[in-house]
Amino acid sequence: MTMSFAERSDQICDTLREIEHQTEDSDSLFFCAYLLGLLGVHGGIDAHGQAEFDENFEAALMDAFQNENMSEADQTSILALWHKVIV
Repeated sequence: MTMSFAERSDQICDTLREIEHQTEDSDSLFFCAYLLGLLGVHGGIDAHGQAEFDENFEAALMDAFQNENMSEADQTSILALWHKVIV
């Protein structure tokens, strides 16, 4: 059965919340919160497929980086966290 975008978003959010609860590092908390916020915006798209969701969300993430004043280091850390939670 193909996973819906909403199911995939929920799955990733659950993983990010686990990481949030296990860390005391303020940077990690920020990176989790950033991804959770963006997932909240993009998680309700009406389409199907885990790989398709991951690709579309990563493209949205890169667009968000272009539109925000965020350091390269933060962008790299958020992208690394994203890759960690989608495996």
